[in-house]
Amino acid sequence: MPRETASAPAPATASATAPTTTASASATTAASAPERGSRPLPVHLVGSLPHPLCDDPATSMRWFLDHRGDARLTALPSDRDPRWIIEWLTHHMSAVPALEQVRGGESRGYDDMPFYRVRPGHRLRPEDIGLARLAQAEAAFAALDRLCPAEAPPRVQVGIPNALDLAFFTFGSVEAAREWLPTMQEAVLAEVTGLVARWGDRVQLQLETPAVLVSYHCAPPPVWPTLTAELTAQVGEVIAAAPDARWVLHLCYGDLEHVPVFTPADLHPPVRFVNALADVLAERGVAMPTVHLPVASGGHPPCTDPAFFDALRHLRRGVDVIAGVVAENHPVETRRALRLVVDALGGPVAGVAAACGYGRRTERAAAANLALAAEVAREWCVG
Repeated sequence: MPRETASAPAPATASATAPTTTASASATTAASAPERGSRPLPVHLVGSLPHPLCDDPATSMRWFLDHRGDARLTALPSDRDPRWIIEWLTHHMSAVPALEQVRGGESRGYDDMPFYRVRPGHRLRPEDIGLARLAQAEAAFAALDRLCPAEAPPRVQVGIPNALDLAFFTFGSVEAAREWLPTMQEAVLAEVTGLVARWGDRVQLQLETPAVLVSYHCAPPPVWPTLTAELTAQVGEVIAAAPDARWVLHLCYGDLEHVPVFTPADLHPPVRFVNALADVLAERGVAMPTVHLPVASGGHPPCTDPAFFDALRHLRRGVDVIAGVVAENHPVETRRALRLVVDALGGPVAGVAAACGYGRRTERAAAANLALAAEVAREWCVG
C-alpha cells in the first residue's frame, strides 16, 4: 500500500437508475446469443446476508438454498456479520486490553469508523485479534450436516478478512497499519491453517480484501511497481499457508452501507495485481486461487464500455475468474458486462456473482440478485 498516510477517498455517489424490464433483458439475451454447453455456470455467493438472516448459520444456509433455484453454487457461505468486519471492529477490538480507542464512530460511512492505537507499554498479540473463524466454521458445518445432503453443496465457504485490511481498519493510517501488520498476518495465518487442518477439502476459503484495490486508487501510478510487490508478498504468504486449500480471492471496492470507496475507471489495477500474484505463487509452487473480480460496485450497474475491460486481454492465462457483474436492478447491463468479460478473456468464466456480499441489501434485493445470477448462469452453460 502507499507509503504516505492516506485516508479512504470520499465514497462514490450512486446514481438513480430505473430497473430494466425483464422483457428488454430477454431481448438482449437473445441478441447476444451466448454459446451453450451442457451445464450452467456456477453461481458464487460472496458472503453475507442482512439481519436477521445472518444471525445463525442454519438460517442463512437455508435461505441460500431456498432462493438459488436450480443454480449450482460454488459453496455455502456462513458469514455472521452483514457489514463484513464492522461488528469485530466495533465490539471485539474495543474490548482488547492492549488497545485504546482514538476515534469513535458508528461505521455508517467511511468517515464514521472507529480506530484504535496500542496503549503505551502494551503489545498487541496475535491471540488478541479474535476473528473466531474456527468457531464459526464449526457451527456452520453442524448446520450443513442438518440440511438435506442432496440439496446442499459439499463445501462451506469461510470468509477470511485480509490482514492488511484488518490492520488498516483497526489503526486508521498506513503507518500504524504497517507497524502492526505482522501481528495481524500471524493471526490470519493461524486461522487459515487451523481451518484446513480441521476440515480439509470440505472448506472453501475466501480471502477478502478491499485494501488491495483501494491502495492502487490512492497511490500514484509511478509507485505501483513497489506497491504491487508489497501487496503480492503479503497476500501470497496467506495463500501459501494452505497451498492445497480451495481458495477464492475476493477483490473489492468496498461496500459499507452499499456504497463503494471509489468507482473504478478500468480493470488495470486488479489485472496488474493478479498477474504479479500468479508469479509470486508460482515461485512458491502454489496454485493460483480463483479470482472474484468485481465489475459492478455498490448500487451502480456494471460498466458496459468495452474499453473498461481491455486489461483482461492481458490477464495471465490459466487464472480462473468469477465475474462480479450481477446487479439486480440492471439485468441488461449485467448481461452485457458478462459478455464483455468473456470476450476480453478470450474464454469462459468460472462463475458469476454479485460484486460483493448481500449484507448491505434488503432481503428482497438479495433474492432478486440471486435470481438474476441463476438466470444468467443458465444462459451461459459450459461444457
